This record gives sequence, C-alpha cells and structure tokens, in this order.
Amino acid sequence: MPKTAIVDIDNTLWQFCDAFYEELAKINRSFPTPDNWTNWDIWEGYCSKEDFYGAVNAVHSRQDSDNYLPYSESKDFLLSLKEQGYHIIIASHRSPDYRVQTENWLNRHGLVFNELHLSFNKTRIINLSTDVVVDDAPEVLEKAVEYGAKATGLLFPWNREYLNNGFKLYDSLKEILNHILYS
Repeated sequence: MPKTAIVDIDNTLWQFCDAFYEELAKINRSFPTPDNWTNWDIWEGYCSKEDFYGAVNAVHSRQDSDNYLPYSESKDFLLSLKEQGYHIIIASHRSPDYRVQTENWLNRHGLVFNELHLSFNKTRIINLSTDVVVDDAPEVLEKAVEYGAKATGLLFPWNREYLNNGFKLYDSLKEILNHILYS
C-alpha cells in the first residue's frame, strides 16, 4: 500500500498571502501586511468576515493566472514525494467551485498529484493511514499529529507560536522534504 501525503496549496505550494493581501488592501488600505499576520482573525477591525472571504474567493477564482506562480521548489518537492512512493492528495481550504481553476493551475505548472480535495474542512480527510501532512495551518497540523502522521509546513508569522505543538516548520520545501524523507 502506498504512503499517503496530504499537501496544502496556499502558502505551501505558492505564496498565497501576497495575492491575498492585494485583495484585502482594495477593501481597506490600512490592512496590515502579511508579515504582521500573527493570528487567524486578521480581518477584525479592517473588514467584515464576508469581505475577507470574498477576497479569498477572488484569488481562488483567478488561480489559473500567469500572475500566480508556484514556489520554484514546488514541482521538485511533489515529484520527489511521488518518486518515494507517496500517494499525493492536494488539499485546499477553498470552495469546490474553483476546482477547474485549481486543477488547471496544478497541471499547467507540472505539479503532480493523485487526488484533489477542495473543502472548508481539510482535516476530515486525515486518518490513521495518513503518513504525512504538509500545511501552514496549525489546526490542520495538530490534527495530523493526533493521527500519528508526520506533520510539517512552511514557517510564517501566523504559525510561529505553534512551533512546539508536535510538528516542524521550515523555511523551504527542500527542508520539509529532508524532514519527511530522513527524520
């Protein structure tokens, strides 16, 4: 049976927060920049929750754009997992309405995967047969740890305070790959 890796898209395979900030700044010019996003309720005091999720959807609806490029390491990261026998499930916290844009973007950039899961609750696909979860969201990584999966992701201001919650955060996908394969 192949090993299973669940891999996030936003802030894992590409720098979503920069495109997202551009949308949020259209709503409120004083919205803080991503390097100041240290909690999950960043919209409070700057826009409504509806406007916040509208900005998320605006980015996801244009996912298959020449402006939204994956990290330079993303393709090799996923190929390496595949070569090591992982069944790759790309999982994103986004509306299934953006499946075509998301699949087109993944395929356009040669980002290999076996399954694509789009929903507002990625944690429901984590189970005892999950070997690895790569995500930037602490609640997703904590759920992976609960199920005994190796949990890791890229380090950002919003997940820095969770470093001691049973998962590892790194500065690059290459470091994440080394952690998955050699630790």
